[in-house]
Amino acid sequence: MASDNLPARRRRGRPTVLDPEAVGTAALRLWAERGYGATGWDDISAATGISARTLMRHFPSKAALAWVGVPAATRRLSEAFRTLPLDIPLSDALRAAVVASVSDDALVLSAGGYWMRVVAEEPELAEASARAYAPWTEALAREIARRRPGAPTAIYQAVAAAYREAAQGALYDWARGGPDGSPANAVDALLRRLDIRITTPEEAP
Repeated sequence: MASDNLPARRRRGRPTVLDPEAVGTAALRLWAERGYGATGWDDISAATGISARTLMRHFPSKAALAWVGVPAATRRLSEAFRTLPLDIPLSDALRAAVVASVSDDALVLSAGGYWMRVVAEEPELAEASARAYAPWTEALAREIARRRPGAPTAIYQAVAAAYREAAQGALYDWARGGPDGSPANAVDALLRRLDIRITTPEEAP
């Protein structure tokens, strides 16, 4: 039976209106119940009411369903930076923006703790994480460069990747713990332990 929150199967002659996050949530529930490898496109089709052919046309791989929230998270990240002054400490700005990017993630909130548990336990999903989050990481690296110009590009990319890994690690820990409380609070608490300093050419010894 299709979920009430998912789009109905396409009717002949009418375009499909597909909610990626709803499809991702349905897939993660199936993976949590049956296992990732035991769940195929036909199973996801039966759960969503969307044909397997349509699903495969919209998503490049089954693993991609776990990361459908990345575009929205990237937008929240960029929007948060626009509200943060340039003269505040870099670590404070990065923490605030990263927390904002996960605070309203529909997939995290709707799927609950099993989202991160499924991802952490399935190598194919975990391996797809860095690729899926590339736009988010690139946006973070660009903002770091804007706030602390003059450093090598590799520094910005390394710091952005470290924040991505730290945020995901906090979400994994949150999911394993029950989960209780807010996933955003879990990310905030972990990132408060990071103190990133990038010297500009003027500050270099």
